[in-house]
Amino acid sequence: MLNFILIANPENRRVGFLQEAIAHFNLPPATVVDYADLIAGKQTLEQFNTPNTIIRFDSPEKNFDVDKAIIAEGSREIFSTSSHQHISAEAATKLEFDKGLILYPRQWYLGWRYLLQKWETQLTPLIACGEGYFMNHPQDIAVMFDKPACHERFSHHNIPVPRSLGKIHNYDNLREQMQMQGIERVFVKLSHGSAASGVVAYRANSRFESAITTVERVRENGQTLLYNSRKIRHYTHREEIADIINILTAEGVQVEEWLPKAHLQECGFDVRVVVINGEAQHIVVRLGKSPMTNLHLGNERGNTEEFLAKLGVENWEIMKRTCEQAAGLFPNSLYCGVDLLILPDWKTHAILEINAFGDLLPGILWNGMDTYTSEVKAILEK
Repeated sequence: MLNFILIANPENRRVGFLQEAIAHFNLPPATVVDYADLIAGKQTLEQFNTPNTIIRFDSPEKNFDVDKAIIAEGSREIFSTSSHQHISAEAATKLEFDKGLILYPRQWYLGWRYLLQKWETQLTPLIACGEGYFMNHPQDIAVMFDKPACHERFSHHNIPVPRSLGKIHNYDNLREQMQMQGIERVFVKLSHGSAASGVVAYRANSRFESAITTVERVRENGQTLLYNSRKIRHYTHREEIADIINILTAEGVQVEEWLPKAHLQECGFDVRVVVINGEAQHIVVRLGKSPMTNLHLGNERGNTEEFLAKLGVENWEIMKRTCEQAAGLFPNSLYCGVDLLILPDWKTHAILEINAFGDLLPGILWNGMDTYTSEVKAILEK
């Protein structure tokens, strides 16, 4: 009998979806390990070094106490001379909740990567002897949370991606590189952001510039604070744009060419494709009311049948294969979400991102199963 161990924030709805999938196959429910307890040392994963154990790390999202703990762990990895925002472990634990405030993204990532390495070490005996299995490998998760690393990996393996502008240090450097490379439109993305956090769709030429973004810029006590917002902002003043971009670039960014999108239902769109066990399965067409297509920003799901009919079987098979090849570069993970961009010719395409926790697609079925049920089925068939 398989024993599922789920590392998660227990209150997150993802937990219920996995438990329902496990119950579908009449398996005992997963043992849920609370991220907060694990980080605090109240629990360890070494106790789960038993046969037939399946380990799943889920998103640590939407829990401020867990975020603070991860940032605190990141203080081990960040240097006081760093250009990134940084804070001591003790001060991190005392941070007060301020909804949407972008807090120490680089330090958060370093803490997250450190913890994933630590937990992998605790489970090494289980995996090494072939008695256990990671649904998503800690090393893969760490890389998928690093946009520049993913872009480099895809490029190296000839996966189509938007052109990268390389390492960008600040606003002036960005303008210089855009001019040198002949690019007028770019996406600026926090290296370790998720859910469109710290994303700027930026346009500039000799006559004007504009930034469409999820970032709300707030001036308070002589300093700038950046907040994630579901309301898309449009900045056109150089001082404001430069301020936002300087703060983001100090944390590390991935900057790439802003490619045009094909249109469906009079909207630009991209497609989230969930690849499970090497096979592109569940898809969601995300219609963009702005350059950002994330559904939590008020965007809508497009008509899948209309999309597939317009695309054609042959083109879709090619694009599915690209998504599967991208996922295949993370062979130790059972599943991932791949964001696919299709250009206006409906043939040219590119991979925008890969998401370690990109399987949360409520109500989307493939062969009658949701993503979680399909994942459990794939494990049972291994």
